[in-house]
Amino acid sequence: MDIIKDEIETLKIENPELERLIGGIPIPSLILVEGENDTGKSVLIQHFVWSALKQGKKVSYITTENTIRSLLDQMKNLTWDVTTFFLQGRLRILPLHIKEVNWNEEVAKYFLLTLMSYIKVADDSQVVVIDSLSYIMTFANVKDTLSFFSEARNLVDQERKCMLMSIHPFVLDSNMMTRIRSICDGHITLVKKLMGGNTVRMVEVAKMRGAKKSTSNLISFEVDPNFGIRVVPISQARA
Repeated sequence: MDIIKDEIETLKIENPELERLIGGIPIPSLILVEGENDTGKSVLIQHFVWSALKQGKKVSYITTENTIRSLLDQMKNLTWDVTTFFLQGRLRILPLHIKEVNWNEEVAKYFLLTLMSYIKVADDSQVVVIDSLSYIMTFANVKDTLSFFSEARNLVDQERKCMLMSIHPFVLDSNMMTRIRSICDGHITLVKKLMGGNTVRMVEVAKMRGAKKSTSNLISFEVDPNFGIRVVPISQARA
């Protein structure tokens, strides 16, 4: 009996510099995007979403930080106008309003279970984004957190999806973050550093299993309203 080996599809990044440095986004994969406030997590994820849509993929964007209108406007302002994809049903935006919830461990567990149930049962997208998990994870216990990521890991492999989840590093202790990173195929960290009197955003691709090219350890970039993400050489950023 012949054994057919599943091949990993690589999603090309619609930015030649990022594509060259990162090497594409594998499908299937579970990718953790980690960074503090204003480091560019959402911008980077939205660029990946734009790339996926341009290449014919169906995307679900679960957001705890935007409304439908604000997300569409935000991406349009960065030259990634996804309105047509949204109207065609190829981009599904699901706002998850969490700010007025009376949070505790049980509520966090309910949210995580509901999120995973939705993705398993009702979502047929090839790319799923959760931006961000920070507030929910602040209240979730260790068991529920690990269970959520383990289920996501299994779902990605079974359904051949790419899942991108963003999180602030301070919401979980270092041991838990280490365990979560080990579950994921990809781990991208964003930071802000002061160089030569300038504040520079940097992306570190710690790992990207299945990427067609070797990933660069450190990439500096800026957010250009007329271009989106623009990679800046480290030497130029320091000047």
